[in-house]
Amino acid sequence: MNFAGRCLRIYQLGCLPCRVRGWFSPCQVHHLNLDGKAGQKRLGDDATIGLCPWHHVGEPIQGMTAAECRRQVGPSLKQSNAFRDTFGTDDELLARQNRLIERAERAVIGRVA
Repeated sequence: MNFAGRCLRIYQLGCLPCRVRGWFSPCQVHHLNLDGKAGQKRLGDDATIGLCPWHHVGEPIQGMTAAECRRQVGPSLKQSNAFRDTFGTDDELLARQNRLIERAERAVIGRVA
């Protein structure tokens, strides 16, 4: 699957951490970095996951404070240790995202056949 196709699936699936909480949130595509550290080399277009603005960059959900967001939807990636403790390592998140994409692709292929 090319990057555009991967992005489309990620956008359709929504924010990965929000899915863990049981709801859908529109998302941005986040490129995972070497050693899970901001500013390090990106791992490439196949190492991408969906994160809503809160989980991605710590932008509070409309009508909520950052503290309310942390309590209700979990930590943002800006609190990287707490985020990974809550939602999993980068490898775990990528594996979960890839499983969801694979299932979505199989569902589409099943409808076309």
